[in-house]
Amino acid sequence: MKVSTRDEGGATIVELEGEMMLGHEANDFHEAIRGALDNNKKKIIVDMKNVHFISSWGIGILIHAYTTVKNKEIDFVLAAVPGKVEEVFKVTKLDSVFNKYITVEAALAD
Repeated sequence: MKVSTRDEGGATIVELEGEMMLGHEANDFHEAIRGALDNNKKKIIVDMKNVHFISSWGIGILIHAYTTVKNKEIDFVLAAVPGKVEEVFKVTKLDSVFNKYITVEAALAD
């Protein structure tokens, strides 16, 4: 999984590409979240449009980030969640936990 970030307004956008599975990529994601928190961003948007697969480990990464961010009263939202990943969220009932937007632009506008 490739992780990149960019700041736009008061938000940090964390772009993910590839498969959310195991490995050092989890550290890259956690570093991106920590960076947003250190920079006092009020919203973190996880752009998932290029995520092809999510494992249980990937779900755990998202839940850990969500909990960390929410405990600091910062918005944590997902954008452009692909159909296959959305199906996993539905099966695991996480579709009711995460706030999701169709696009990053929609998440920024809210």
